[in-house]
Amino acid sequence: MTIRLTGTEDFGEFCEDVQFNDYEGKAELSTWFGQSSFRWTFLRHNLELVICNNEYSQPVIFESIHDDLPFLTSKFFLSGGMRTTTPNVPGVIDDYEEVAGYNYLFFLPDIREFEHFNPKQRTQCIGIYWYPELLDSFQASFAQLPTLLRQLIENPIKERFHQPLGATTPAMRLVLKQILQCPFREKLRLMYLEAKVLELLTLQIAQWGENNQVLGRSLYFRPNEIQRLHHAKAILNQTLHNPPSLLNLAKEIGLNDFKLKRGFREVFGTTVLGYVQSLRLEQAQRLLRDTNLTVAEIASQVGYESIGHFRYLFKRQFGITPREYRQQKYL
Repeated sequence: MTIRLTGTEDFGEFCEDVQFNDYEGKAELSTWFGQSSFRWTFLRHNLELVICNNEYSQPVIFESIHDDLPFLTSKFFLSGGMRTTTPNVPGVIDDYEEVAGYNYLFFLPDIREFEHFNPKQRTQCIGIYWYPELLDSFQASFAQLPTLLRQLIENPIKERFHQPLGATTPAMRLVLKQILQCPFREKLRLMYLEAKVLELLTLQIAQWGENNQVLGRSLYFRPNEIQRLHHAKAILNQTLHNPPSLLNLAKEIGLNDFKLKRGFREVFGTTVLGYVQSLRLEQAQRLLRDTNLTVAEIASQVGYESIGHFRYLFKRQFGITPREYRQQKYL
């Protein structure tokens, strides 16, 4: 059974334990089909930090309507993810996924969208809402900013965009952890969080610029095709145990298989198969570290029927066998 919620009526009906003051607030949602929690903090420079957690027992579709305020949203998924459909929005793919371990930056005022959450999946996301004028407060040239961001600042006709920026970097993960574990209260908390939010935005914009430098060396792909390649990556993340074939994956994202294969090499520096193998082996590494499953059980769980092939691939990627890796945690 799929649960459908709207941002203004149904969702508010289930909210309980709502608390807020001039600079911070929180809301809890608890129902027969799951729980959600939201904590938001208002900072200087019109910055808003939002930390969301949810886990549902049933599929949930949350309908939201964005107002026409010209703010940007930076999103960092720490676990889980969601599929978003945006029907009839010019310039934006009408069906895309956002997944754990990746970050996104978008400008989507005045639209109606539907967020789809899978059941029995804990999703944790940190979002930052900010205005382009934030960058105006720093007296420097815009020349090194990504083109879409620079145009948003300079052009009164503001075009919508949704930009997947790739994997969340180790530096970003550290800042996200510091935000979640903020050791201060009240005024010191606001000072600390503002510094961390600005650091996180700096890292995200720098990552966007580095991505553009890589793409600048190959003019083969258009921006909307790059976004489709990121969509393919998200699909593989969600179907790791049984990924679609190259032809089916290409069809799902709206590219031919040649562009899909070439795109993965040029944009992500690996093949589709290489990306799937790398994800599977990283998952196996976590299972070896955090569970008591046997090596054979882990091989099966991450999608390998042959334990010998699994051992070979694991050693090729990490330099040691699965058994040796597990033994290290006890040293």
